[in-house]
Amino acid sequence: MGSGDELKSRYEAARAAVLRRRLTDLPVERHDRILTRLGDERRALIERLEGYRADAEARLEEGDLGGFEALRARVVDLTAEHDELVEKTRRVEDARQERLLADRLTERLGTRRRLLVLDTFIMTLIVVVIALLLTIELVALPPRTVFVMEWVDVGACCIFLADFFWRLRHAESKRWFWRRYWVDFVTSIPLPSAQALRLGRLARLARLIRLARLARLLRIVLFFWRGMDKLAATFDVRMMRRSMRILVVVLVVGGVGIWWAEGRPDHEGVESLGQSLWWSFTTVVTGGFGDIHNPETMTGRLLTVGLIVAGMVVVGIFTATLTSLLVKENDTSGAILELEERMMDRLEHIQARLGEGDAASADADAE
Repeated sequence: MGSGDELKSRYEAARAAVLRRRLTDLPVERHDRILTRLGDERRALIERLEGYRADAEARLEEGDLGGFEALRARVVDLTAEHDELVEKTRRVEDARQERLLADRLTERLGTRRRLLVLDTFIMTLIVVVIALLLTIELVALPPRTVFVMEWVDVGACCIFLADFFWRLRHAESKRWFWRRYWVDFVTSIPLPSAQALRLGRLARLARLIRLARLARLLRIVLFFWRGMDKLAATFDVRMMRRSMRILVVVLVVGGVGIWWAEGRPDHEGVESLGQSLWWSFTTVVTGGFGDIHNPETMTGRLLTVGLIVAGMVVVGIFTATLTSLLVKENDTSGAILELEERMMDRLEHIQARLGEGDAASADADAE
């Protein structure tokens, strides 16, 4: 029994050591080696594509349609491999820049612990600012209190901007940093109060996006959350992520479009931009726009048709991708369990053989 527990603990330790390893944990030198290898693989793949191009011309010249179609199928497969290599290169480059930035900030502050303290302070300040914003929005407060809270918000935004530009200064690639953290910059800009800019206060709530940083503190808890691996795998699919981006663009375009075309006080359901966005969401996801607002102009009707068609396509892609992942997971789960059992049996067999060898050696020494 003890032997089985020991093997299980060794198995879990080895498995966790691999699964918990992240690209950002690697030193920059390893990132460079990985990028070099990925670059070599891309060059070899491109050379194969160039060879297929010449071969395809020869097949067409000979009238070999079957051979040409076979080459096209191979090119499609190579295109998928190339896209995967590009995605891997992007991930490794992001991890390299993250690690390089962390190393430079640590060198500047002196120790890694000081950098952790700074990150904790920034995250705590984010929570405080969001609490202030929600309090201002949801609670009726005296004007003097609101004034003080807004100045606290402005001071916090100044700290956020200082932290942003300090990190930008130490980033190796300024372009990468802007592409990666532009949300932090936008959500750190203090905006005037609702009296000065009616829609500005809605934009201030975009700072909620910065709460994503708090997920780092919850990584240990989420590691034991059953089903999180499947969810992470789902959102790691390129087609699904692309469909989500398209969905957001369609929602915004539809909401702004219907508000511009029919957004009047006498048109219930689209008299404000917020209600128009809700109408757009309902139209794209469910097609049930009639309960909120029926378009009356030709522009509004054409926009509605476009939103419904786009919603059918995007939601269909999302659903099909999710279904294929779940089916694949169910198909492979049995094989994985069988493989784990075989590994455990083999480890027990090896340990038994080692025990027999130790016993034989002890007997030989005794003789």
